[in-house]
Amino acid sequence: MRTFILLILICSNSVLAQKVKNEFFALHNIIRGDSTYNTFDKQVELVKNAGFDGIEINQIESFDGMKSALDQFQFKGSYFYVKIQLGDPIDNRLESAINKLKGTNTIIAPYILADTKRFKPNSPEGDSEAIKLLQLISMWSKKSGLEVAIYPHFSFYVERTDHSLQLAQKVNRKNVGLSFNLCHWLATTSLAERAYLKNHLKELKPYLKMMTISGAYDVISQKKSIFDDYILPLGTGNFDTYDLVKFMVKTIKYKNPIGVQCYNIKGNKPQLIRNTMSVWNGYKTRLENENK
Repeated sequence: MRTFILLILICSNSVLAQKVKNEFFALHNIIRGDSTYNTFDKQVELVKNAGFDGIEINQIESFDGMKSALDQFQFKGSYFYVKIQLGDPIDNRLESAINKLKGTNTIIAPYILADTKRFKPNSPEGDSEAIKLLQLISMWSKKSGLEVAIYPHFSFYVERTDHSLQLAQKVNRKNVGLSFNLCHWLATTSLAERAYLKNHLKELKPYLKMMTISGAYDVISQKKSIFDDYILPLGTGNFDTYDLVKFMVKTIKYKNPIGVQCYNIKGNKPQLIRNTMSVWNGYKTRLENENK
């Protein structure tokens, strides 16, 4: 009987102490623009030493410098943020860059723009063009063993998660899915839609390759820059970001990377890095010690 009780206690403690294994990465804007940490080498070293698992590679123009720094410090480029402009050929440097990322598990994350005079929002013509370009990126990425996450971005051709999901389904490639970005989701939803977030995330989950979070206010922003409400330091604002993470990690068993968005957050960036890591570690401790 004692042995049986001991086994129950061990199993219960194992459940309670289940480790959070999601990769936690920083977007490059957590340190970009700092006057002291003003090179890729300095930035990568700082973010790595703070305890993050990776950092964003932001745009094709930054690829060579960031890739060199990542290699030097044996650090991970968690995702590669790249532009697709409908009606234009893909930048001829992208295929080569994707090839250089072979074996890194870096996620290729295209955001999609369009000239509205040529392609109306959510138009069949625009979507058809987007699908062709995404299938091409999918092919290049598959050769390097990489996945693709369509990146919905407020005010771009693909700005909503439901549109991203539709495109991913039409692209119909195993390595193509999407990203859920809290700030852009808040920027493109009504209060009524927000009430169904968890059901929406269940719908997205089979296609979710990555997600990004931040502190935020759960309001319909009236500010000149709406991201002043939707991108705050992690752990601040009245949107319950912790509950979002808890739902993803514990309820629907989301296993993929989680990044932190810090666009246009003012102040001491090294301190922002330290504070962000502290909040994330607090999230992990709570998650690993809560039963449900």
